Amino acid sequence: MRARVWMVLLFALLLVHGCGEGPGAGLLSYTKVIKTEEVNTDLAQAMPISRRSTFGSFRINRADIQPAQSGERVVLNTNFSLTTFEIPEGIDGTLSASCGLRYDPKTRQIFLTDIKPGSLQFGNASLAEYVSSGARQGIHTIIKKVFTDIPIYQLDSKFAAKFIKKITAYKGNIVIVYGL
Repeated sequence: MRARVWMVLLFALLLVHGCGEGPGAGLLSYTKVIKTEEVNTDLAQAMPISRRSTFGSFRINRADIQPAQSGERVVLNTNFSLTTFEIPEGIDGTLSASCGLRYDPKTRQIFLTDIKPGSLQFGNASLAEYVSSGARQGIHTIIKKVFTDIPIYQLDSKFAAKFIKKITAYKGNIVIVYGL
């Protein structure tokens, strides 16, 4: 009899508090944490990505997701190579962008959204002055287009995907909140 009382109390506690940690943990909810390392492994398989544009050739060599300092966003870091008419031998650079997360229930995939480019740096400072402002803006546009269309994570279970309430970033990880 005492075992049943304890089980009922435990169940009531889980019902009120929920399972898991992070945003959304609460009444009838469960959170699943996806480490950014796991996302980066999947993202690395999609690299390199090449695009041609009016300003030249652009190749994304590497990309990874890192935790943002605050809020419900992640940071996308990319390493790229740019070849233009002015720089036929090419120049390497890095771009950092702040991103939100979007879930597509039809494909059960998580994408980056609301990509806001941050710092743009070129490794060879002596050639950086030859990169036109149009090419700099074009880099931002290509990064936004490419990473809006690339899934960063695929959910496995069709059944569990029906109960997703929210997907967010929390403490450097991607958190999926399931609930009724």
